[in-house]
Amino acid sequence: MSLSRNSLLNTIGEEAILELLSPFLQDDRVRRFEAAVEARLENVWLVIENLYDPHNGAALVRTAEAMGLLNVVFIQTAPVKDGLPGRGGRHLSHKITIGAERWMRVREFDAFEKARDFFAPLGLTHLAAVAPQTDIGNDHVAHQAPPVCLEALEVPPACALWFGNERLGLTQEAVDLADASFTIPMWGLTQSLNLSVSAGIALTSICARVRQRLGRSGDLSPEERRRWLARYVLESVDRPESLLRETMSRLGRPWPEHFLTSGERP
Repeated sequence: MSLSRNSLLNTIGEEAILELLSPFLQDDRVRRFEAAVEARLENVWLVIENLYDPHNGAALVRTAEAMGLLNVVFIQTAPVKDGLPGRGGRHLSHKITIGAERWMRVREFDAFEKARDFFAPLGLTHLAAVAPQTDIGNDHVAHQAPPVCLEALEVPPACALWFGNERLGLTQEAVDLADASFTIPMWGLTQSLNLSVSAGIALTSICARVRQRLGRSGDLSPEERRRWLARYVLESVDRPESLLRETMSRLGRPWPEHFLTSGERP
């Protein structure tokens, strides 16, 4: 069994990874990776609670990656109410994500409390996406303050956008956790949107305003950009451990003692 890519990155280091493995990739692919990490947003998160259709989950991951996000969280608790079976978002369709999850962090929690505890030390402002109060299907939650229109929403430096179940929306627990809630304006006769479309609209608006305030396309430090670039290179080569062993041997570099003695495996 091969060593995990994380183990290789943590022990060999990003600079050595880039030096040794970049030659195995075409130059234009490395440049695409460089542009992508330059535009990554560490401080805008997408959170999905009680997803019903895993195909929607895959589309959400793909949308978030395209918008430059690094972090997506799925919270899948008890089966969805009103007799709707909760199929969940754990098994993302790779035909729909097209491998987007390889370029970001996708976390899953099976209890709301676990997710809440995870978020507690991160200092994020939580923004809940909700339907207008007059719409059917949004009367199961109470709001401490009226939701605001997406266009009028104040965007903080670090935030998490919360979206709920395709039919019922967010739970009361999620709405209570949120620092603010917002709605997406709809001017036509249609008064509902697909979940991934809603997330795409909200992320486009939020990310544009975050980038405008930053004055640049991403918020990663140079060190973080370098590490993510190394991760992308590792993800893009076949048999990275073998390639590293062969290349280091050819250059007269020893294989790290840590790997020889620890027996570490993924």
